[in-house]
Amino acid sequence: MSLKRITPILAILLLASAVRIVNAGHWPVWTDEGWSTWAASDHHLDAILAAVSSDRHPPLYFLTLSAWWTLAGDSRIALRFLGIASGLLGIAVVYRIGLDWFGQRAALYAALLLSVLRVAIYYSQEIRHYGWLMLAVSLMTLFFLRYLRRPRPGMLVLYCLSITFMFYSLYIGVLVLGVQVVIGLFVWRGSWRSKAALLAAWGAAIVLYIPWLLVISRQLGILSGGIDGFPTSWTTLITLLGILFGAQFGLTVALYLLGVLHFVEPRATGVRMARLAHLTIALSGGGLFAFMFFANMGFGMLSARTMVYLTPMLVLISGYGLSLIQGRAQIVLTLVLAVASLSTTEIIQPRLDSNLAAQALAAEYTPGDLVILENGWDDNAVRYEVMVALPNGEQADIIRTLPWVNNRDQDQPVLPHVEDAIKAHRRVWVVNWYQPSQVMPYLSKGGDGFAQVMSRETPIGDQYKSLYTDQKMRVVLFERPDVARAPQVFGDLLALRDSLVPPEAVPSSALHVDLWWSAQKALPLDYSVGVFLQDSTGLIREQNDEPPGGTGSPPTSQWQPQTLHFDRHTLSIPGDLPAGDYRIGVHAYWYGDNKALPIAGQDYLIIGTVTVKSSP
Repeated sequence: MSLKRITPILAILLLASAVRIVNAGHWPVWTDEGWSTWAASDHHLDAILAAVSSDRHPPLYFLTLSAWWTLAGDSRIALRFLGIASGLLGIAVVYRIGLDWFGQRAALYAALLLSVLRVAIYYSQEIRHYGWLMLAVSLMTLFFLRYLRRPRPGMLVLYCLSITFMFYSLYIGVLVLGVQVVIGLFVWRGSWRSKAALLAAWGAAIVLYIPWLLVISRQLGILSGGIDGFPTSWTTLITLLGILFGAQFGLTVALYLLGVLHFVEPRATGVRMARLAHLTIALSGGGLFAFMFFANMGFGMLSARTMVYLTPMLVLISGYGLSLIQGRAQIVLTLVLAVASLSTTEIIQPRLDSNLAAQALAAEYTPGDLVILENGWDDNAVRYEVMVALPNGEQADIIRTLPWVNNRDQDQPVLPHVEDAIKAHRRVWVVNWYQPSQVMPYLSKGGDGFAQVMSRETPIGDQYKSLYTDQKMRVVLFERPDVARAPQVFGDLLALRDSLVPPEAVPSSALHVDLWWSAQKALPLDYSVGVFLQDSTGLIREQNDEPPGGTGSPPTSQWQPQTLHFDRHTLSIPGDLPAGDYRIGVHAYWYGDNKALPIAGQDYLIIGTVTVKSSP
C-alpha cells in the first residue's frame, strides 16, 4: 500500500488515539469498572474465575486485565489501555471492511465516524470489555465476508478464532453470529462443501468454548433477568439514536438510510456478493438494533453499553452513505459530523467522585489502618480509588461490605462479618455514602472501645448530584486508645494516656503521630504540644507544634479533668532524610514563655521509634 493511500487512515488512527487517551487517566472509575478491578485484583486464576462465574460475564477480559495489571501497574490509564487498544484496532478493522466492500472513501469516512463517535470513545476508555466486543464483531464480519467471497481454510480458521474471541468476551455478541448463520446457510449461494466447512467452523468455536459452557449454566439465573435499562418507547428510540449515532444523529441517521437504500456498486466481487455483504452489515447494525428494541419489551436489553457493539456496522453504512454525497457537500458534512462529535460532552454513564473521598482518606492514612467501605454497589469503585490513592494500596486492609448487603438492603447484618477485623486494629476508617451505615453507629457508641476522632466530607460530583439525595461522601476515622496503661504526666498537669507511632515511614511522606491526653486537674493556661523526629545524634530533623487537637478543638483551659482528648500531629518526612531509625519525642509547654513542662526530670518524652526506609 502506497504512502499516499495509507496516510489518511494513519491520521484518523492518530486522532482516535488522542481523543481516547484524553481524560482516560482522570475520570474516577464507575460502578462496573470498579467490579472489573475487584475481579482482576487478586491475580490468582481460581479467584478471578470464581468472581467472574458468580456474575454474568465470560472470563477472557478479566484474566487479561489481571495479567496486564501485573505488567503495567494499577493506574487508571494503565488499566484502561486494554479498552483503548481494542478501540483503535476496531477502527482499523472497520476501515478494512469498508475498503473490501464500499471503497476507500467510504472506508475512511466510516473509520473517521467511529473515531469521533462519543459512545465508541467512551466505551473504549472503560475498564470493561465493551471495546473488546466491538473489536470481536468487527473481526467476525471481516473474516466471514472474506470467506463467503473466497472460501479457503486459512480464512475459516481466523473466522473461528474471532467467534471464540467474541464468546469469551461478552455474550451479547452471539446476535451478530446469529445474523451470520442465517446469511451463511440460507442466503449465501456457496457450495454445500463450503457451507459444511462453515458449519465446522461454528462447531469448532463451540468446542473451544466448552470449558465455559458449564459455567454459563450457573449464570443463567442472572442472565435471565436481563438488564435494568431503557424501556421500549418512542422516547427511548430517540435517546438511543442520539447515543449510537452521535450529536448530529438526524444527519447521521439520514446518511445511514441513504447507505442502506443504495445498493453497493459491484466491483471485482460481483453484484451478488457485494449485495450480500451490504445486507450482512446492514442486518448486523440496524437490523439488530430493531430486533433488540422490540425484544426489550419482554427481555431487558436496552442500554448504551449493551448497544455499543452495533456501532462498527452502523458507521460502515453511514460512511458509505456519506461517500454517495456529491461535491463539496461531502466534505462539509464530514467536518460538521466530526466537529459536532468532538465537541459533545454528553455523559454516557454517571460517575461518583469517589476519588475525592479516597484522597481525603489517603491524606490522613497510616499504613496498617483498617478501611471499611459502606457504599452499596459502589463499594468496588470506592475500593479501587482508595487502593490507588494509598501507598502500597494493593496491600492495604480494605473490607467491602457489599457482599453482606443486597443493593443497600439493611436487612442483612454487617457487623458480625467485620467485628474480628475491627478488634485486630487500633485505627479504623469507614467510607460511607448512600448506604445506611451499620459500622459507624457501632463505633461511635464506643463499640470495642473505639471513639470517633476525625471526619471528612467530600462532594459526590455533578454527575451524581441530580440523581441522589445523599450529596456527600463521609470519611471517618475511629481510634481505640489504650487507657489501661500508666499515664505519662507532664508537670503534674497534662497526662499522656496513650500514643500511636507508625513503625515505618519513607522520605517525602506524612507521618501521623496520634496522642491521647487528659488533664490532671483544671488547667489555668492553654498549653501546646510539640512532636519531633530526632536522629541518633540528638538533632531534631522535623517538628510539629500546635495546641492539642489542633485548630477548632477546645483549648486545655476548657478541659474537664480526666476526660480523654485526641491529638494528631503530622510530621513531613524530608525527601533527603537518610534511611535509619529515628526517635519520636513529645514535649508540652505554654506558648507564653515556651517553657517545657517537665516529664521524669526531662523537657521531653521519647514515645517511640520509627524506621525511615529508602525511597521506593
